[in-house]
Parts: sequence; structure tokens; C-alpha cells
Amino acid sequence: MTEINHSITLKFRKFNRFYTNVLGFLNEHIYDSPFSLTETRILFEIHNTADCTAKLIQDTLGLDRGYVSRILKRFEKENMVYKKRSEEDSRNHYIYLTSFGESIYKKLETKANQQIEYMLKHIDGPHQEKLTEAMNTIECILSEHLPPEKSDVSIRDYYISDDIKLMIEKQRAFYAETHGWDDSFLDYLHETFDADIENIWIAESAGRFAGCVGLVKHPGKTVQLRWFLVDAAFRHQGVGTRLLKHLIDYCKDNQFERIFLWTVSTMAEARPLYEKFGFRLTEVKDETLLWGQRLREERWDAELG
Repeated sequence: MTEINHSITLKFRKFNRFYTNVLGFLNEHIYDSPFSLTETRILFEIHNTADCTAKLIQDTLGLDRGYVSRILKRFEKENMVYKKRSEEDSRNHYIYLTSFGESIYKKLETKANQQIEYMLKHIDGPHQEKLTEAMNTIECILSEHLPPEKSDVSIRDYYISDDIKLMIEKQRAFYAETHGWDDSFLDYLHETFDADIENIWIAESAGRFAGCVGLVKHPGKTVQLRWFLVDAAFRHQGVGTRLLKHLIDYCKDNQFERIFLWTVSTMAEARPLYEKFGFRLTEVKDETLLWGQRLREERWDAELG
């Protein structure tokens, strides 16, 4: 492995900060639009890709399936795109821009060109050539030496308000799509974050949400495990095991004696993982109507003392 020069790292970070400010300046002065950068990139992919699919957009841009789906639904509602079922595989739907979508794309493309022209008009010819050569050098070196496209998953043990919003949305979408839970679960989710939070761990890969888990304080040396979720795109990669290991190690380091969690009997896929980390079923409630479904709640405990 190549030895990293610390001064190079600092220069790299300095350039990143500088170029981020450049992009922010251009967006503020030129790129007025009701569409986010991600939405604009999706329009670009649809326009420039023959027989474009939602899966292709996900893979190309490294985006979450639910996120792409919501954007495409918005585009359909605004009559910007339409779908056509594949004749070869009825499970696939190709996505195309409508004439209205094409007109919007062309306007966004024009504005994107104006961004660059706005910058270049203040730079003389020789320096423009030098600038593009430097860009080409950066692209070539990074393209040749970056690791494979699939990034490693990292786990951080701090969170900000945006993380809470994303966790709530991920949980809502998962339980609605997979288990048919209704909107009353969303209200419940918001309430759970009013608790006394001990810690939260976020799993990420190249800036994408991969999973999460958290701890809530209880009296004495007891904590409650909450919000455990692994994104569908990262399942069967050991993300859940790593998240729970971080949580268990933290509890041991901080001398907690007991961890408990509440789940429902229909969530059988998580049971082997709970058992692996020493959790045992300790209580089962009677079946009741909960979040639009007939559910039976279960409590699982792990003794650390």
C-alpha cells in the first residue's frame, strides 16, 4: 500500500473546500431552478440513456431505490416523464422524457453551460487551456487509481438533525412497503426520538445511508435498543452485525448491565442476529391492532452484567 503524505492530504482537502465554494457560487448566481442537483442528474440520465430504467439510475448515480422512486413519481405527476413496459421483460419499465420534460431538460442544460461560460469569461485563453488540462489530469489519475465502485461501509457514532430525519423516513418507508404499516407509525416514530438518546450509530457507503441503530437511556444500568435498520441495498453484507457489535461494545465499555428491545413477531428475520448477540425472548404481549395491522409485540433482553 502506498504511504500517504500528510501534507498531500491537507492540500487535497483544501482544494475540495475551494471547489465546493466555487460550485456554490455558481449555483447561487446562475443555476436558479426548482430542481435539486440530484433531480437534474436523473433528468440527464433519462435524456442520454437509451431504454433507461429506475434500476439503472440507482446504480449509475449510487442512489437509494426509494429516493429514486419518489423523484420519478414527482416527475410523472408533473408530466415530465412517462414509462413504457419492456416487451422482452414485463417486469421492467423504460423511462422517457415527455415533450414537456425535454423542454425543461434543454433549459437546464443551457443554464449549466451558462455556469461554465460565466466562469471562463474571466479567464484568458492560455489559462483556460491550462485549467482543462489540469482537470483532465485529475480525472485520469483518480479514475485509474480509485478502488472498485462498491465502497466499503463505514460506521460513525455521532448524528445530526438531518440524520434523524433520514432515519425516520427510512423506517417509515421500510415498514410501509414491506409490512403494510399505516401512517400512524410515522407519528409513533417521531415520538420515539423525544426520548433520552444515549447514542446513535449510522452506517454509510460513499455518502449513502446503509443502516442505523440507537440506544435510549433507562433508569439504572439499563438501555433500550431502537431504530435498528439495514437498507435493502446493503443487506447480506454484514452491516447489521457490525452495527450491533458497535452498540454492544459501547454498552460494555460504559458498564451497562442490560439491553432490551421491543419488536413484533412478524420480524422473524432479525431474530438470529439478536440471538447471536445474547438477546433472549422475555415477554410476549397479546395480539392487538397496531399501525393498521394485527401484531404481537415481543420484548428481548440481553444481560451484560
